[in-house]
Amino acid sequence: MKIHLFNPENDVSLAYGRCRVTMSPLVRRLHDDGALLPMWYADAGDLVYAPLADKGWVDRMRRLFALDVTPVDSCCGVAGAPWGWSHDACRILRSAGASAIDDGRVERMRMLSHRRTSAEIMLKLSDMLDIKLPPVPREVASVSEVAECMREWGPVYVKAPWSSSGRGVFAVDSMTSSVERRISGILRRQGSVTVEKALNKKRDFAMLFYSENGRVTMCGYSLFFNSLGDAYGGNIMACRSVLEDMIVDAGASRDELHSVAEALVRLLGTLVADCYEGYFGVDMLVTDDGMIAPCIELNLRMTMGVVAMLWQERYLHQASTGIFRVSMAEPEGMPPVVEAGRLKSGVLELTPSTSGGFYFTVEAGPSLSELQ
Repeated sequence: MKIHLFNPENDVSLAYGRCRVTMSPLVRRLHDDGALLPMWYADAGDLVYAPLADKGWVDRMRRLFALDVTPVDSCCGVAGAPWGWSHDACRILRSAGASAIDDGRVERMRMLSHRRTSAEIMLKLSDMLDIKLPPVPREVASVSEVAECMREWGPVYVKAPWSSSGRGVFAVDSMTSSVERRISGILRRQGSVTVEKALNKKRDFAMLFYSENGRVTMCGYSLFFNSLGDAYGGNIMACRSVLEDMIVDAGASRDELHSVAEALVRLLGTLVADCYEGYFGVDMLVTDDGMIAPCIELNLRMTMGVVAMLWQERYLHQASTGIFRVSMAEPEGMPPVVEAGRLKSGVLELTPSTSGGFYFTVEAGPSLSELQ
């Protein structure tokens, strides 16, 4: 048995280290509105930390989908399973009576979640793979070094060491005074930035992995899309082979995809498997000319892509495809049709709806072209 905690602020918490995190009102709303999201990926018999759970809504979902998960506001010694590990997540879990991992292990995960790890992975993959790859991103500690990268590469992306959902990541095609101030602010707070050559992107995707007992396995793909401002928007929900076909249709070589997956399983097995257990993802993209950028970002935590994958496997009707969305717009579409514990068509809210907040929804239908 585990007790799950939805703490989507985790990437920001990592930047704070051992300091307490003060969430912005918007992030607090996301945290609260998504508190019951772990019901859909928890195992049978697990608990979900949700002090304000809508019991009536929970009971309806249990009946519809035969869920065997219980929301609670406290427990006694149950192992914690947060969205992501940070010192702040440990504090929340311990205050609820759950057990948490030791601080040393949290600090190891924190440093692995630093964006320099993604650059290190890219460097090692360039030695392991005999395929065309983009330049290895650079960690720099001054505005002048960012400008030097731009002289070599042209337009770039500048990324804070720890950030979430597109925040702390911005495109730079000219070094203006406002860009200099923004970079200087990150350098002052976090010590460095990562600079990455801007690529002509055709499609975003991720490979999803699971780490357990010192071993990493690949378990699927995530085809995600962004909303305004590069924040996460949602995921396409289909079986693994269909998602792989869609990545290949975007121009990627199937053989190269498999080579990247095999190399990452070996590499991540030595890099993270001794300290991290659970699902995680590696964000990637395919360029206009079919090149795979195999490590845009390592997300050493649960991801929305994993939620979409597990929901598709457990609760989406075999004859349907779907779209998983996270949005502040009220969902539109037909009422949900559920057959034998699986969503066949319509729009289903995965958490209780709250006016003016975040909506976590799945829209299902016979084909993607028929979905909104």
